Amino acid sequence: MGIFSKRRRKSSFSSTSSLLRWFGPGATTLGLLYALYMMLTGGLSFSSLDGLLGPDPETAFRGETISLGDRTERPPDRIRIATFNIEHFADKKSSIRKNEDGVDVLGTIAKIVSTFDVVAIQELQGADGIALQRLVGLLNESGGNFAATMSDPIGEAYLESYAFVWDRSRINLVPGSAYVVQDPGKRMYREPMVATFETVVPKESTQRPFRFTMINVHTKPDRVDPADQESEINVLADVFQRVREYEFQQYSEDDFILLGDLNVSEKNLGQLKSIPGVLSLAADIQTNINRTKTNDHILIDSSVTAEYSGRLGVIDLKADLGLTEKQANAISDHIPLWAEFNLYEQPPVARATETATASGPGTRLIQ
Repeated sequence: MGIFSKRRRKSSFSSTSSLLRWFGPGATTLGLLYALYMMLTGGLSFSSLDGLLGPDPETAFRGETISLGDRTERPPDRIRIATFNIEHFADKKSSIRKNEDGVDVLGTIAKIVSTFDVVAIQELQGADGIALQRLVGLLNESGGNFAATMSDPIGEAYLESYAFVWDRSRINLVPGSAYVVQDPGKRMYREPMVATFETVVPKESTQRPFRFTMINVHTKPDRVDPADQESEINVLADVFQRVREYEFQQYSEDDFILLGDLNVSEKNLGQLKSIPGVLSLAADIQTNINRTKTNDHILIDSSVTAEYSGRLGVIDLKADLGLTEKQANAISDHIPLWAEFNLYEQPPVARATETATASGPGTRLIQ
């Protein structure tokens, strides 16, 4: 699989101003030589620049702020990473503060996101990113300090973007680290998006912050048969290995979290399960609204990522938020899945014996 998509300029966004800014990974001499090799061999390519993300949420959308609740519930020495498929998250859904069933749709999504330190989002729609702008705008208007980055729309007839949203008081995006995996052979309907983050630690701390690379995935349901060698669930094993090798060679990164809507149960993870040490933290936790199917996963290499605390869970939109099925479906047909990790870098249980290559590209930053 050709890996690493075109790296492009990203536009940044804040609640008061919009500006353009270049993002590119810092490169060592070895890294530059490797990048040159990738370009010459066709593994890495670059394309035209992206434009500004769109209007300021303060002018595009105003409304009642939401309460972020008691955010001190998150342990100061741990972070919570989540994946959330927000079904058809676009202009219409993001403009609803109170629907006919009494649900504050955008406010509920914001409350959910605010409970985590970084969230991988799937099914973001609309090239202008207005839904993501409104979400970040509401979070920050309500007292948060959040930012987000999104991919270009990906797919064929049906286009979606990936996004990451993070709490800047607890997490930093590593500049230039976000890209979409290149897939010239069209082995996946939606190529995964990759980004690297680092925890914010106290200035007086002598411990290293936890640095990790996230691979955000949304497979196509009719392309995930684990018995098919070329199915997307098996291609993801190649993606994981190649991204891991590339990030390790370029930046010595060894902690990787593949997460998202994989549309398979734990037993049907195919070749992902054959990678030594790789496991789904969620296992068979049901992640659809009715809690009957396991679609969403958070995977790590347990032999390397010792930062995982052993704690994970979901936010059940009906049981935890008291919504009816109809009200819950106004939010999404999925529920968010989360796992907790140490704030500080931990020694790996064992060094990964297999690593692989990747490339990088067009995303946009919202602050």
